[in-house]
Amino acid sequence: MLILSRLIVKEWFKSLIGAIFVLFLLITSADLINGFLQGKEVSRVLLEYSLKMPDLMGKMFPICCLVATLFSLNNLKSHAELISILAAGYSYAKIYFLIGTCALVMVIVQFLNLGFVEPYANKVKRQEIQKSRMSEGRYLTRSSLDGGKFWYKSQNYFASFLYFDRKGKSLKNLEVYFFSENHTSSKIVKSSHAAYREGKWVLQDVTELSSLGSGTFPLQTSKPSTELSLNEVPEDFGEFEADLTTLPIIKLQQFISRLSKTGINISEYQIILLNKVFLSITCLIFSLIPVSTIFTPNRRSSSFGKNVVLTLVVTIVFWVLYSSALALGNSGTLTPVVATGIIPIFFLAYVLWSFFKNRKLSI
Repeated sequence: MLILSRLIVKEWFKSLIGAIFVLFLLITSADLINGFLQGKEVSRVLLEYSLKMPDLMGKMFPICCLVATLFSLNNLKSHAELISILAAGYSYAKIYFLIGTCALVMVIVQFLNLGFVEPYANKVKRQEIQKSRMSEGRYLTRSSLDGGKFWYKSQNYFASFLYFDRKGKSLKNLEVYFFSENHTSSKIVKSSHAAYREGKWVLQDVTELSSLGSGTFPLQTSKPSTELSLNEVPEDFGEFEADLTTLPIIKLQQFISRLSKTGINISEYQIILLNKVFLSITCLIFSLIPVSTIFTPNRRSSSFGKNVVLTLVVTIVFWVLYSSALALGNSGTLTPVVATGIIPIFFLAYVLWSFFKNRKLSI
């Protein structure tokens, strides 16, 4: 039995490596050609390509797992090896278990890629490829995450906030640190809530510390509300959401956990986190979808054309449904768990249904 297991594992990984190599070449060729056609410099094309690869690999790995199972089983059928394996007493359940175990390797690789490699690539992308300066005042130089807050620098002040609500165009726990031309502190304004209204920011529960650079004791005043002119508009603060994609999965989870204690809606951030988890599990599911072909182990039941069509159909259907579910989750129609998990679970249910159905028919 050990020899038969080695044979199946060898064929699966051989097909997996071939699938990754072919898809990698296709993506590389298309992306590099597109970059050169746009007239970009060679160094810029290569930089953008390398930073884009972790995200592309995250979408490519499940497809590679599907192709690996399809073509490995097809190779075993073409040489009548699959029939011999089953005739030797190797059960259908063992084949499912063995291929699922092989797929766990790709689940781990996918998790490391989406959880750590992709955030690092996004971090470099944010540092090396910043957005163009539309105007000096509205340009947010850069932000970082520390203690669960966003920080940025504008013309004459530093500012931080805990959360930006795109729908309400508001900031939570805003703090603005003003400095003079001599780079000394002049004023600090703190507010629990700031909303954008008619071109100005309206602050609620305001605490203001002034006369910081005068050499006298600072003056503290409290106001129920006030208006404050900032160089940024709500569209600028949308840029900060991109910084969440630079966080490794552990720090992202910690940030979301801190944010959840404030009582605000964190569905969009939970979707970012759960998306990494379910896309990793998808590698396992895609690997098991074609295993149902072992119930028809003769050569005539499988062909190269059918495998290609099945790969295209499953891939297109999955990504269309999965993207639609994520869109519904971001809009608030579905909960984060349902939005990210319903399609993978549906495909997993199909795998289980197919296994038990064919197993009964084969008995």
